[in-house]
Amino acid sequence: MTDRTNLPFRKNCEGYFVNNGKIIARDTGLGYIEFPGGGVDENEDPAEALIREATEEAGVVLGGELKKVNQINFVWGENWARSEKQKKRYQEFRGEEMHFFIGKVKELVSASGDESEDGWESEVEMEIQDIIDFISNQKPFEDDVKEYREFQLKMLEELK
Repeated sequence: MTDRTNLPFRKNCEGYFVNNGKIIARDTGLGYIEFPGGGVDENEDPAEALIREATEEAGVVLGGELKKVNQINFVWGENWARSEKQKKRYQEFRGEEMHFFIGKVKELVSASGDESEDGWESEVEMEIQDIIDFISNQKPFEDDVKEYREFQLKMLEELK
C-alpha cells in the first residue's frame, strides 16, 4: 500500500437541519446517508461553504446563524471510497477535516445544482430514527470512521 501520510486532509463541512420533525438527509443507495455539506473551497469559511452546499445539493435555504458543534479529522481507510468521485479524492487526500454545524431551515426550494454537480433528485427529508437505525446497523464501525459515525449518532439522538 502507498504511503498516504503526507497527503493533506480535505476540508469539508456537514450540517444537521431539522425541518417539520424530519432531518435534511438522503439515502445515497451506496450504503451511507448523506447530509448537506461538502468541500470547503480555498479561503472559504466552513459555515459559508455549508450554506452554499445546502442550497446547491438539497435546495435548503438556511435561516439565522449556524452553530459549529464539532470538528473531526479522520483518515480514510483503504475501503472508504465507494463512488468514482470518492475514489479520485482518495488519491488526492489523506482523509477529512470535517466541520459540523446545526442550524435552522428557512425554506426548501429546488436544488441549484444538477445531479452531475451533486444536486439531490431524491427526497431531502428523512425520519431521524430511521437514520439512527441505518447507521447503528453498521456497527461495529471500522476504525477509520468510528469517531465520525459515533458523533453522527450522538447528534441525531440530541436532535430527535
